[in-house]
Amino acid sequence: MALRIGIDVGGTFTDAVLVDNGVIAAATKVSTPADVNTLLPTVLEALEALRVTDITQVEQITVSTTLMTNAILQNRLTKSELYLIPGYGMKLDALPWPVPYQAFKGQLDFRGREVEALDPADIEQQARRLTREGSLPCAAIVGKFSHRNNAQELTFDQILRKNAPGIQTTLGHRWGGANFYRRALTAYLNMAGQELFAAFASELTRAIREKGYEAPVYVLKADGGVLPLEEVRPVDTIYSGPAASVLGALALAEETADSYLVIDVGGTTTDMGLVLGQVPLLSAKGAKIGGFLTQIRSLAVRSLPLGGDSVVELRRGAVEIQPYREGTPYCLGGPKLTPTDAMCYLQIIDFGDPKKAEEALMEQLRADGGAAAEAEARGLAQDILKAMTKKILAAMTDLEKEWREEPAYKIWQVLHPQRREQFPIWLSGGPAPGLVRELSEQSRRAVKISRQAGFANAAGAALARPAFSRTLHMDTVVGRYRIEETGEQGAWQGSKRARGEAERLIEEIMRKETIKRELEPDDWQKDEFDYFPVVDGYRMAGQIVRGSWSMPSGIIGRVKR
Repeated sequence: MALRIGIDVGGTFTDAVLVDNGVIAAATKVSTPADVNTLLPTVLEALEALRVTDITQVEQITVSTTLMTNAILQNRLTKSELYLIPGYGMKLDALPWPVPYQAFKGQLDFRGREVEALDPADIEQQARRLTREGSLPCAAIVGKFSHRNNAQELTFDQILRKNAPGIQTTLGHRWGGANFYRRALTAYLNMAGQELFAAFASELTRAIREKGYEAPVYVLKADGGVLPLEEVRPVDTIYSGPAASVLGALALAEETADSYLVIDVGGTTTDMGLVLGQVPLLSAKGAKIGGFLTQIRSLAVRSLPLGGDSVVELRRGAVEIQPYREGTPYCLGGPKLTPTDAMCYLQIIDFGDPKKAEEALMEQLRADGGAAAEAEARGLAQDILKAMTKKILAAMTDLEKEWREEPAYKIWQVLHPQRREQFPIWLSGGPAPGLVRELSEQSRRAVKISRQAGFANAAGAALARPAFSRTLHMDTVVGRYRIEETGEQGAWQGSKRARGEAERLIEEIMRKETIKRELEPDDWQKDEFDYFPVVDGYRMAGQIVRGSWSMPSGIIGRVKR
């Protein structure tokens, strides 16, 4: 490994590490601004602090970010419209839509053949309404079976743009999975996050180039793989931060560590994941975040709106930790009492002003009408840590139930029938040292923490390798194929019985992508292809084909001590 830089842009701090042949040669932590449009000074400060002597030797800069995760959880997305072409046979209001939507006429059947055309007048009327109101929000256009035929989405988009010039749109077929509900919400989130992510990418690129770095800039995706910054879609970075937490645990954990829970406690969120046999657990259904189910390929992770900077309130003697922050902890000059203040007062972390922390605890006790003395302050601080730990473990218990339903988890169970499933906890993050004792006592599990736990995410980003998958769906009767991950669609002019031809097609697609990313095809994982016969009368008319090849996520090596 040559020189690599990993940057983790968290909601509270931006961490950066310089990895030199597997050794963390430098590390730094700076405050993240609330406005991504002011990110430039932060990244410049972080790069300056690394003190790289020869920037031409840096081969790659990789960034992980909680930008999209936090924006979704804190409802900070751009106003967007969701336009659906659902056809008949389903009740839209039976689904738990987390955002408003509008339905339009038009229908394809399950093979992608048009049953009912769009009504241009409906779309033109909608465009006139938007123009009349004087605002052109972003819009996601999603048809029920558009993943098999994108024609109606393209037509809808063309009519809308013609009658409402300047409107920004995204189309659902670009997320080629079959689940209409997930595909619609994925397209919506990508559109709603476009403006925020574009500002982030612009500021990030500007900062890196301003320092003279010419190394390619990559972004860590939800599946633990990396993509060039200019290619990544906003929604791909959902759970980028939690993915960095899992990869950071892989990079920093002892070589003897095999399977363990990852809990990364940040300032804004707490991220959780699972490593089985030194392999991150991958979700089979796509990322779930807040009220949104998506089709984004993701590690089986969860981001909890709870961190070291979360606001703490005392009401009638009961500790309430809010799912938001209002700046830095009181002990670091912030306005509110936080779990970090409790840790600082108890002197179980090595940063912050204990006197300021005590002041915050006393103020909260007095505001609740209780006694404000040293004993009460210590008791409140301990209660805050107990409450925080209880919330983390409750979320972890729920997540463990979901993990047991994952196909990869079930395979691991079969291969390791004698293994205990009460996995030890690998703890990381700035506030992590303050929770070791409480987590160990409440969970009754072994809890381990790295000496470099505060920089785990940045280390995981630095050592992440490219990962991608390509899933082929083909209907030789209709004569069409599609690639699930990219939404690519095309006409199939090969044999009706495509065994062999289908695999050669996916191999060629994978080969082009591998060459483009300068990877080795030996690392491919190949799933078996499924061929389902389509029968017309007494003869076989063709096949439905599905198969997937992938370049798995992971790290290029561990951090040396």
